[in-house]
Amino acid sequence: SCGEEHDGGQPKYKISAVAVTNTAIDLISSPPSSSPSEYVSDNPLLATHRFYHTNWYPLVRADREPSGNMWYVAENNSWPANVFSHTLSRSATVHIPQGQTVVYSGADSIIYDKIVVEGSLTIQPISSDVSLTAGTILVEEGGELNILTDESSSFTVAVHIDGALDHSIDPEEQMIGIVSLGGNLNIVGNDVGNVMLRLAQTVTSGSQTVELHAESANLQIGNEIILPDTQTGLPVGHWDFPNNVNYVDQTESCVISNIDASLATSVITCESPLQYDHTAGSHAGHVTRSITVKTSPNSDDRGHILHTGVGKFHINNTRIEQFGRTTTDMIDSTVMSPNPDLKFGQDGLTQQMVVSHFGTNQIARYALHAHHSMVEGIFDGNAILYSPRDGCVAHDSRVHITKNVIVGADGTGIFLEDGTETGPVANNYIIGTGGGSRGGDDGRFSIQKGKDMAHGGFGIWCRGELAPVLNNHCEGHFGVAPYAFFVHPNFVSGKIVKDVPGTNVALVGKTISEIASELEGGLKLQSYGGFIGNSAVATFQVGIDLSYFSSHENELVGSIIEGATIRNLALDGRGISTVHSQIFTLENVIIEGTVPDNTITAIWCNNCNQCELQTPYVGDVQFNNVQTLRGGNC
Repeated sequence: SCGEEHDGGQPKYKISAVAVTNTAIDLISSPPSSSPSEYVSDNPLLATHRFYHTNWYPLVRADREPSGNMWYVAENNSWPANVFSHTLSRSATVHIPQGQTVVYSGADSIIYDKIVVEGSLTIQPISSDVSLTAGTILVEEGGELNILTDESSSFTVAVHIDGALDHSIDPEEQMIGIVSLGGNLNIVGNDVGNVMLRLAQTVTSGSQTVELHAESANLQIGNEIILPDTQTGLPVGHWDFPNNVNYVDQTESCVISNIDASLATSVITCESPLQYDHTAGSHAGHVTRSITVKTSPNSDDRGHILHTGVGKFHINNTRIEQFGRTTTDMIDSTVMSPNPDLKFGQDGLTQQMVVSHFGTNQIARYALHAHHSMVEGIFDGNAILYSPRDGCVAHDSRVHITKNVIVGADGTGIFLEDGTETGPVANNYIIGTGGGSRGGDDGRFSIQKGKDMAHGGFGIWCRGELAPVLNNHCEGHFGVAPYAFFVHPNFVSGKIVKDVPGTNVALVGKTISEIASELEGGLKLQSYGGFIGNSAVATFQVGIDLSYFSSHENELVGSIIEGATIRNLALDGRGISTVHSQIFTLENVIIEGTVPDNTITAIWCNNCNQCELQTPYVGDVQFNNVQTLRGGNC
């Protein structure tokens, strides 16, 4: 029989007779046009990438290891013992295959190239502190990575990312960091309680003590707090700021060497004297956690944390330090596409990718990033320190972003990227350090098709109105604004709210424009989300930046700004600034300046199409120590 080597539905033919002749044979009939032909694949070693969910990722397998690398496989539910004899840094990969459940509680000195998790890996102390260093930890769909500490123990976990990008196999820079492709990523440290600690007295330059109110009682010797920049009178509106004043960021750290607690206050002693004054009433951010995920100072490239697709994404009570690679420069991403001359499977999910442009600033390599996640994410109680673009990002994902301390995210501390995000952003403390382009979003919006946003220097930046933004607080110095909403419909109006657990059923499966059309008067901040109880005591150009809020004719309310307290430490700037928006209701809002003879404008309107900006007041609305109540060209 012929054809028996084929699988599934292939034809089989019986040979009934064989004849040998030297006479040409006439073709009596052609084969049927629907006859199947065998699919011939190219050499699979020529493939470079596999597609998962929304993006292409490098192939990671034993037969793909660079020359000189070794691939170690966990067996018997144990970390591979033979890896400990491996001495060459960045050349060993540990694979946890399906069916293996491994607990790592060591502190070896190996710098692993990769750790690939298809089974289960738990990194957790047993009788001592744990440390692990790798270039990339990759959690595949169905795999599980748990990084845990015990509330009853003082033992800690430190995961260091130490590696170098290889653009020949990873041109889009997906690797280096912790990457979960539909895996279960669960990092949970010990709860530290209150993370925003109020200064009871002004700290003066040269002092080594900080007096905090009693809510700081959970601090311990060796913990670290961050004190925000509280200098006043900076001319942020000057065209050449900060160069014209030789500006120096005055954010600084205090590592606690002693604690003297009383009934009313706690006096802590820092290991080193402080360099700057820090005003009473400002807040220190508590940033020590029992789990630290950090880019090693020896790493060639910074790490990032990304989850996409199914699985689980919970990051709680973790310190994430020096993560993120995307900067506030103009986004310039690598462009690549499948080689049309090669084929590796009929589903098209494996390809050889060909680069047509190597970018210099790859988008979406942020410190902590939910990227089109299909699960309800949790970012709670973390300390996210020093990112060149964004601190934590929900991109077309539902994430609870709560009780985090975010310090020194140059672009924005919290980024809701697509407008489809519905998870709450609540009780976060964001300390700006003056980073960012200092430019607004309009400058790059059209030319970058809405993909290069929130680069200016913000605390919380939102592309839409679906997420509740509640009781957050910002201090320090922000290049543009502590709070911003940019709700222009271009490039996002057709995006669909996904069916993710916890999402309001009234939103699921609908585009942003469909949601707006179903509401009388259109979509407002208070329709499903809300902007309530947020505050800022900081240096900024604008306190609340509101752009492109639509309204209907004879609108009486518009979007509601409720319970906001905005205090500007700068010489100039604006409390609220609007662009192409006609009406907002202010309910229990305070806008105030700090320094005498400032030139602050409380409410500024920039172009609402020859209208007069309406701002009806409800409750106690105050404008204190500002030069101008209303300004602009409306």
